[in-house]
Amino acid sequence: MLTEILKAEGRAIAEEFSLASKQGNGTPQEIADFREHAVQSFFQRFLPQSHIVSKGKITDLSGNQSDSIDCLVLNPAHPNLIDSHGKFRLIFSDGCDTAIEVKPNLCRTDELIRAAVQCQSVKKTKRSESPLLLRSRKPKNLIDHSCYVPFVVFSVRAFEPEKIYDILSTYYSTNEIPVEEQIDLIVISQSGIIRNVKHAELNYYGAPSPIGKSTGWYFETWEDATLLGMLLCMEHFIPGVAGMSESIMRRVLTKNARFSVKLLGEGK
Repeated sequence: MLTEILKAEGRAIAEEFSLASKQGNGTPQEIADFREHAVQSFFQRFLPQSHIVSKGKITDLSGNQSDSIDCLVLNPAHPNLIDSHGKFRLIFSDGCDTAIEVKPNLCRTDELIRAAVQCQSVKKTKRSESPLLLRSRKPKNLIDHSCYVPFVVFSVRAFEPEKIYDILSTYYSTNEIPVEEQIDLIVISQSGIIRNVKHAELNYYGAPSPIGKSTGWYFETWEDATLLGMLLCMEHFIPGVAGMSESIMRRVLTKNARFSVKLLGEGK
């Protein structure tokens, strides 16, 4: 049942994006606002009610600040620092679970690179300490990884996954961008998900290497169930504040997950 609901949501978002240009009367900002609101509304309805979906800049405890990001998922532990209009005055990286940037058309190299630059601005606003529990038992690479806010790009149109990988891997290699400052997830509505597995310990594919137990860029084919795949991937992100048990949504999504996966290439 949940799969069918999420498939319908995927179709609805695609329709919202298509209608946005008409509703916005050709004004670029109005069109962008309609599309952002469609994605924000989805998360507000499908994440636990205790989470908050906002928009804005992320700030770390050292005062570093990111670019403005379309959709920020805030942990229930985040302070409720809102103004009289309900808008967050300050968003801390320590309480931000995920940053999502809406890029309707990734059939453009410049938009891909812009997303990569926005991602870097988010990654530089690090959490002040690892949210992992029992850190003494965790490897250092995962402790370091947990201090970065996960970054997702959401799109309805895009180049073929292989071309997206080629563009991003070339950009990251040429500019010597560390893996922790790279995009974590690219969601292509009604198609699938490009996932950047940065540490072998985070590879959950139950298959031999190089699909399983390895790092690299992977494409998961979900087709009209792509929103289900996106939510499941986000459940595997390390949240800003650790929970004590596995979420109900993670259990349900895992039970309903049906996808194929292929390796696009090595991480850069």
